[in-house]
Amino acid sequence: MTRTGIGICVRDDDGAFVLAKTLSFEVVHSVNVGEALGLYYAFRWLTDMQLDNVDFETDSKTTHDVFHPRKNDVSEFGQIISACHSLFSTHFTNSRVEFTRRQANEVAHALAGEATLLASPVIYFNPPRCINNIIFNEML
Repeated sequence: MTRTGIGICVRDDDGAFVLAKTLSFEVVHSVNVGEALGLYYAFRWLTDMQLDNVDFETDSKTTHDVFHPRKNDVSEFGQIISACHSLFSTHFTNSRVEFTRRQANEVAHALAGEATLLASPVIYFNPPRCINNIIFNEML
């Protein structure tokens, strides 16, 4: 089994860091299921934080395309997307899910890489070292 990580970064309208979370788990799923789980965990976390008006970015074109428009899929992947839809439609009234190319999503990938090195989920209230330079360079 391989360990995979999920990185979630919350930024304000100007792109400044607000907070981030990393988590990892043993992979027993397809890549598509792992990407859908990443979106699901982001929805759950921000629902628990009672945040709204959030733009979610995924670099998984498959996850984005199945999320928009909603398609009926009885596979494990489809069931996770269905759970995402339920959370999204209930808790995120002024939000959207967008596709972002992997090259433009460096922060999430750096956080996901960091997550594979950690034993348990971590919430960051200050930018962790692994993304500090990326965020700084993006704001220039």
